[in-house]
Amino acid sequence: MGTRDTRRSNRARRRCGAAIATAAIAASSACAPPPAPGQSYRVPADFGEAAVTAARDLFGPPTGANLADCTPTAAHPRPVVLAHGILGNMADNMGGLAPELANQGYCVYALTYGAAPGSIFGGIADIRRSSIDEFGPFVDGVLAATGARQVDVIGHSEGSVMPRWWMRYGDSVHPDGTPKVANMIGVAPVSNGDDLGGLATQMRSIPLFAGVLDELAKNGCGACEKLVAGSSFFRQLNTTAPQPGERFSGPAQPGVRYLMLASVWENFVVPYRSGFIDHPAVTNMTLQDACPIDEADHLAIAFDPVAYDLVSAFLDPTHPIPQRCVATQPVFWRVDQRDPSPR
Repeated sequence: MGTRDTRRSNRARRRCGAAIATAAIAASSACAPPPAPGQSYRVPADFGEAAVTAARDLFGPPTGANLADCTPTAAHPRPVVLAHGILGNMADNMGGLAPELANQGYCVYALTYGAAPGSIFGGIADIRRSSIDEFGPFVDGVLAATGARQVDVIGHSEGSVMPRWWMRYGDSVHPDGTPKVANMIGVAPVSNGDDLGGLATQMRSIPLFAGVLDELAKNGCGACEKLVAGSSFFRQLNTTAPQPGERFSGPAQPGVRYLMLASVWENFVVPYRSGFIDHPAVTNMTLQDACPIDEADHLAIAFDPVAYDLVSAFLDPTHPIPQRCVATQPVFWRVDQRDPSPR
């Protein structure tokens, strides 16, 4: 009886979550009207312009996202769901990717997750709860609103791992076993946690550092400790050993294509290769593989034309677009993680 009641409760929660997500999409659509016929959304030139644009409405969707009447086309049959990083929100973190992809004809959707009520700072709650209680129902809402069977997901930083928890441990497959996600793309990914320059294990053994992480969790940032390499979150997310309640074992969901896109100028995830996933279904690459002069860092990569084109090519490999190469500059300090071999 208990198992039957639990399953009934889970089904009811998913239906309710999908209804809430669908209503949220409809309610926020007025903030991002479509452009006039023959015109396109303006895509911010860089992080600075994107921040100014987002400041006009930090609680609304980014330009081009969450349009209630968007219908997927034959050319782009899957809606794209965008997930921001820690301390960000859908407006300030996805203000570049949303209009870029909308201009290409995608139905784009975004959410702010893991935020305290009334706060513009998302991604701070326990990642597992954000994934199961917010992201999963949001995806179901997008599928219900558009009639699509699958979505593509693009996540920046924390947004590269939060959806993956739901994919492994949530209601991420249809009754026939088809994944609800077709492509999972991580931009500035943190797939194995921030290794703190190779010092994460050592730092965790220091009582003061462990105490700081504990205090952050007690004061609302449940995601802070989870994002450091070696956390229980990453052990459960990436292990190949079978886990209770999982849909599959290992770091990649069968039937899903993955792209982990990093920068050798990454200044938050050090080393940047800790964002890569060692699995046959995963393509790991850097911006500099396509454009050596690109110096985008952890924040700038989300507003980088080189990244836009690599993402677009992965989403639709049958219709390649010309790859731009521009010298995007970092938002913060430079951390040179290039190969030390002679250049």
